[in-house]
Amino acid sequence: MQKLKKAFTFLAPVLVLSYICICGYFYFVQDSIIFRPSKADINDRYSYSFPFEERWFEPEEGVRIHAIHAFADSARGLVVYHHGNRGNNRTNPAKFELFLNAGYDVLYPDYREYGKSTGELWDEEDLVGDMIYIFDEMESEYKEEDIIVMGYSLGAGVAAQVAAANDPKMLIMWTPFYSMLDMKDAQFAFLPDFLVRYPLRVDEALQKIEEPVYIFFAAEDEVLPVIRSYKLTEYLKEGDEAFVLEGQGHGWIYRNQELLREMNLILVR
Repeated sequence: MQKLKKAFTFLAPVLVLSYICICGYFYFVQDSIIFRPSKADINDRYSYSFPFEERWFEPEEGVRIHAIHAFADSARGLVVYHHGNRGNNRTNPAKFELFLNAGYDVLYPDYREYGKSTGELWDEEDLVGDMIYIFDEMESEYKEEDIIVMGYSLGAGVAAQVAAANDPKMLIMWTPFYSMLDMKDAQFAFLPDFLVRYPLRVDEALQKIEEPVYIFFAAEDEVLPVIRSYKLTEYLKEGDEAFVLEGQGHGWIYRNQELLREMNLILVR
């Protein structure tokens, strides 16, 4: 019995210290888990077949957010597209053309550390705060009720926060997640929630949004399993819609024919 007490006395501090080290490691490396940015040289030229211009936004000193602003022939409004955790706004033109063909201009901003954007990401305020700033700036060019907030994957979490902080025409999310806390729990349930610097509570945001919400889930999503994200439908109000795209994986969702059909109906509302 005495030996067991001695062993416990020795092991307990070691286990506690090990746990603290694991928590600290997760706290500082989570950016590399969440984000996969692609940088672009400031002098890089962009080439799209539709009319566009490069835009710059400065939400705070030392931070410049780069965006592509594409123009429809006759704009009914604006779609602000929040992209996923990979790549940047040099992307497949089909992502723009879906909205341009429906008569909407498109603003496609990059987050800090992505593309030509400058500044460092540290917490949710950096990620979401910049996008809320951009939304506010675009209200000087478009009526708030004519702005659609759109998000794909990681961008769905960002878009939900932007929509909750404003009164856009609608919120559209492709392959969203419930929250980053839920994502953490799926793999690291033993870690406390306060370590997550980007909680992105989509579940909470939906409860604050009075405007229409449209969600597209991918039935075969290997990145953000629908079995976890579908819980978001509990917070949809009357008139909101959710679609499960059978056979669809996480990538290339913007080519899915069912999504394209439904999006064309949504965008004329």
